[in-house]
Amino acid sequence: NVPEKATFTHTVEKGETLYGLSKTYNTTPEEIISNNPEVRNGLKIGQVLTFSQHGKQDSIFITIKSGETLFSTAKKYSTTVEDIMKGNPGISPTNFKAGDVIRIVPNSARPVEKEKVFTEFYPYEIKNGDTFESVARENNVSVENLMAANPDTDKLKKGKMLYIPVDKTETVLVSPFHDYDNSISSNEQKAEEIYQDIHDTKDEDSINIALMLPYMLKSSTPSKSAMLFTEFYKGLLLAVNEIKNKTNKQINIYNYDTENSLATVKSILAKAELKNMDIIFAPDDASQIYEIAEFGKNNDVNVVNAFSIKSEDYINNSRFFQINIPHSYMNTKVIEWFESNFNGYEIMFLNCTDSEEKEIIPQLKQHIEGKFASHNIEVSSILSGDSLSLSLQPGGKYVFIPNSSSKKILNRIIPALSNIKNNRFDIDMSLFGYPEWILYIDDYNNEFHKIDTHIYSRFYADYSSEQIRSFKADFNEWYGEDMIYATPQFGLLGYDTGRFFLDAYINDTTDSFERNEDFSGLQNDFLFERTSNWSGFVNKAVYFIHFAPYNNSVIRTIK
Repeated sequence: NVPEKATFTHTVEKGETLYGLSKTYNTTPEEIISNNPEVRNGLKIGQVLTFSQHGKQDSIFITIKSGETLFSTAKKYSTTVEDIMKGNPGISPTNFKAGDVIRIVPNSARPVEKEKVFTEFYPYEIKNGDTFESVARENNVSVENLMAANPDTDKLKKGKMLYIPVDKTETVLVSPFHDYDNSISSNEQKAEEIYQDIHDTKDEDSINIALMLPYMLKSSTPSKSAMLFTEFYKGLLLAVNEIKNKTNKQINIYNYDTENSLATVKSILAKAELKNMDIIFAPDDASQIYEIAEFGKNNDVNVVNAFSIKSEDYINNSRFFQINIPHSYMNTKVIEWFESNFNGYEIMFLNCTDSEEKEIIPQLKQHIEGKFASHNIEVSSILSGDSLSLSLQPGGKYVFIPNSSSKKILNRIIPALSNIKNNRFDIDMSLFGYPEWILYIDDYNNEFHKIDTHIYSRFYADYSSEQIRSFKADFNEWYGEDMIYATPQFGLLGYDTGRFFLDAYINDTTDSFERNEDFSGLQNDFLFERTSNWSGFVNKAVYFIHFAPYNNSVIRTIK
């Protein structure tokens, strides 16, 4: 029984927010603050937060205590090791750690059927001429067992009684904890066997991939969006072609036009073959993603969201893959990178009052308070280079950060920053920018290099690289056309995601998609992590693109 006021604790990790934790633990930001007043001004990595346990829920959250094991926890809450690992794919027999939070359904353990073997003894009256051998043969038992059942009888005498042992079996209900013991090594072995049974693949000889995308094939003039989804499929086929010779497994592609309709999505999911899929690529519509995600969760099918940034289906769905890193996790990585790379710089915030402020700016300002010297400069029109130069001290190091990612603010600040770069050899300066600026590279490439610009992004393609030139040539050869101009390029996205997931299935690493090293694609990298032990996967790879000064090289690093 869970007490009404039961609590559990959670240790804050990088990228977590009050909103995200409220979703993870089925509560509200207000209740978290009520239980932990110190977080009113923001979370800090390593903080231990207390959460209320809502006893009316089917499942409860448990903070693993030191010394607890999968078996002791299962017994304590009357559940099973199998159910704990099924409900928390982020744990295994080797990483059941104190301080981690798991979600369990208490009192879910049921008696299990087990065959009980026992021996019954039937009386037999000895007849004239009987021997142990003849009696054993007549009653279909071994001589050894017959003699063992009658230890006081050396010789057989007519009229005396022998007892015939007969082995019998019956099915009985026993406690689910009947085979738990105090042997750590024995329990560890049992847990590992259960883990392997849970994570066995559906069919080791084939890989079944479904694409459920709005190709809009019935339309006489498909939109650009529909054509981009078709291009994604074409890129994925190139990945299949590249990797098929590296495996003996059969790769099967099932392609469905969702027609951008929830009703059509439901009709496709009703097809019998969908339950045999290893993976489904979902469209970008929120309601359709949710429908497919629920299907995947209920049928042990992995679902990939390669398009929508705002989806939160990964929070409580262990079968869900979020390709685009959510803002909270990306901002945390960016701020961490910024602090490491611009230590000792003064920050010049360029504030454009008539443009929407980027959500990272308040977080960055809060993080640097007391660590960096900073200044605010209003940019209501084209910035004056001479005026800005007066605020820069000889020998100083400065990083300029616009508060907006709009092209409007770039038009206002680039001339001034270029002017300072040309005339102020006595200072060190850089420009820090945003993912949206990738759209403007053609317009500002020379200026970005001159000013020493850094941009962070979820994706980046170096079109001067030999790998991308080769891919574009293959794409044109296969399909007789070039990829559609878009950011990101959907053909590259299909190719990169196809390579990543096919490689995982071919190398049988699907029991844990979490990797210590990132997967480097042509445009997209993948570094998947679970956000909780029961959640799905989030790709936490972030690009940092450096337009190096005095040359045309672009340095792409991954964090």
